[in-house]
Amino acid sequence: MAHYKAADSKREQFRRYLEKSGVLDTLTKASLRSCYPRKSRNRATSSRIGRNERKI
Repeated sequence: MAHYKAADSKREQFRRYLEKSGVLDTLTKASLRSCYPRKSRNRATSSRIGRNERKI
């Protein structure tokens, strides 16, 4: 049982290190950007068809 506590302690220390260094925030932001990409603000890139144009 003592072996498990030592592993948990090291894991907890590593987690605190990642939090202090900002790694967890960076990973969270990157994963959110990949899951929810920003919408394009440029209307020129959108593929709209005008009233007088036909689909081919």
